[in-house]
Formats: sequence, structure tokens, C-alpha cells
Amino acid sequence: MVQQGAWTFRYSLEGFLKRALYAASAPRTESQLTESVLRDWAAGDEKSRESVPDRVRASLRAKGGAFRLVGDDLYSLREAQGDDLQERAYHFLQESGVPQKQGEILRHLQGVTGRGRGELMSRLDLDSDPRFGRLESGEWLLVEWNLVNDQIAAWMIELGQRRAAREDLLALVADEEHEGQGQSAVFLPELDSRFAVVGESVECLLVEPQAAAAVEEAVLTAERTTESTQETEETKMNATTALDTTLTETAGEETTVQQPVGELLMDVLAQLVQAADRLQARNNGLAAEVVNLFDSEDLDGIKALMADRKRLEALNNDLHALVVKHAASQA
Repeated sequence: MVQQGAWTFRYSLEGFLKRALYAASAPRTESQLTESVLRDWAAGDEKSRESVPDRVRASLRAKGGAFRLVGDDLYSLREAQGDDLQERAYHFLQESGVPQKQGEILRHLQGVTGRGRGELMSRLDLDSDPRFGRLESGEWLLVEWNLVNDQIAAWMIELGQRRAAREDLLALVADEEHEGQGQSAVFLPELDSRFAVVGESVECLLVEPQAAAAVEEAVLTAERTTESTQETEETKMNATTALDTTLTETAGEETTVQQPVGELLMDVLAQLVQAADRLQARNNGLAAEVVNLFDSEDLDGIKALMADRKRLEALNNDLHALVVKHAASQA
């Protein structure tokens, strides 16, 4: 997915459209691309959102641009023209592995071709080449690169992780689907105001130091919660055993007093609420477990816990919705 936060570090509109079509690997309609831009590029920027439909249409229909109409309102990227200068610029970015200002690209081309800067400026057209995308800050990059700054920022905020090693962060957001399509994951904290680079580590400035300290405190809380949970489970097992005994003793009786339906429904709803609370408590404890795994560099374990967290949240949300629905009908 191509997603851009409301930061200065993001694609230009044309760059975003190129990346979106490259990632889709199939033609898209104008309305689909406009929806993608509104959702993932202009999110939070109300002034920009107003002009998005017209700007998307103008970019897609620009003569000599990087887009082409391939069917009934379906757009795709044009084929690269294979111009010698464009090829040299492409390989320069490939080898550098980081975005470059146009001036740096021109300087490189001057060195390898011996041509004057003026001639190169008049001939080099990265806008019309579907392989190049521009950031709003002016740097050019390859649309085949999969920028993961947004994913990493979201992950660090969610877990309250203020600092981590760059290699570990890249490993956590590695997307097998993108890698299978030859799309290289690229993390560029140096160009992003949300991050600060400290040696081989990266800090997310959106995570307050207090939040990071709270996560560490959660480790201790999780340990205490585990002990309490074990005691609670033992109490529930004893209660279940007593209930089974009572049912066995009364099973042979000819007359059984039936619980009123309304009372039974309220009891079941109360049990569902308790189950939802248990799921939420377990989910809260996962953050502390992730920190422990992160310290031990167990990346596979972290990915497994993140998947568990999504499952817990989904079931918890379903239980709450069920309780609200049926509680309203009992009122």
C-alpha cells in the first residue's frame, strides 16, 4: 500500500500516482486513483483535498507525461523510452540507494558524459519517465522503491518504542509481497522530520520519553497481572468443579426450576463482558512482551505477537458489538 502522512516528507502528486500504479501492477481508473490520493496522500490536508480531483485529472491527461490511457478510463504507466541520459540517471539512483536532488543527478551526468550542465538540463526529463518519482522536498527516487517511513512511524508510536536499530526496524516491516515483486524496502529517516538518526539507531520524535517509560513500566505490570491471572484461573476452576457437582446431584430430580429467560440473557451478557475484559487485559500485556522480544532481537516472535494482537482486538470488538446490540434489546 502507498500511504503518506501529512508531512513535508511525501511524494509529489505525480510521484504518488506513479508509485500507486507501479505498486498496483494493473491499470486503475481515474476515480480509483483519486480515491487513493484522497485517502493516502492528502489525508489531513483539507485545503489540498479540495483540488485533488482536478489535479489528478490534469496529471493523468498531460501530454508527454508518464501516464497513458489503456482502456475505458483505465490508466497505466508508459513504457520507459530508454533514453541514454535517463538510463544513466536510473542506474545512478539504483547504485546510490537514496534519493538525490536534481543537481546531484546532473553533476553525476556531467562527470560520466562530459556534457555541459545547460545541455543536460534541457534534455533530462525525469517527470515523463515512469521510473522516477519526486518527493515534495525536491529529491528524486525510483518508484520501484517501497518507502516504509509511515509503517515504521506507526509501529513505533503504537508500541511506545522511541529508539531502535535501523536494521531491526527494516526487518519488522519487510513486506514479502513487495519483495517478491522486486520492490526494495527503503527507510529514509534522514529526510523525515518525524525521525532523528543517532549512529546506527533511529529515534521516532513522535514518541514522547514518558510514553517509552510507560512501556517499560508495563513490563512490570504484565508480570504482576500474570500472577493475579493465575490465581483467578484457579478460583474459576474450583467454582466450575463445584458447579459440575451441583448439576450432577440435581440431574436426577424430576422437577427442575428453570431460570427466567431475561435473567439468563443478562447473565450471558455479563459473561461476555468479562470475556471481553480478559481479552483487553491480555492485549495490553502484549506491548510489554514485544519490548522483551525486541531487546532479545527476536523479530519472528515480534511479528507473531503483532498478529496475535490483531486477532485479540478483532474478537474483543466483536464481543463488545454483540453486548451492545443485545443489551439495547433488553432495555
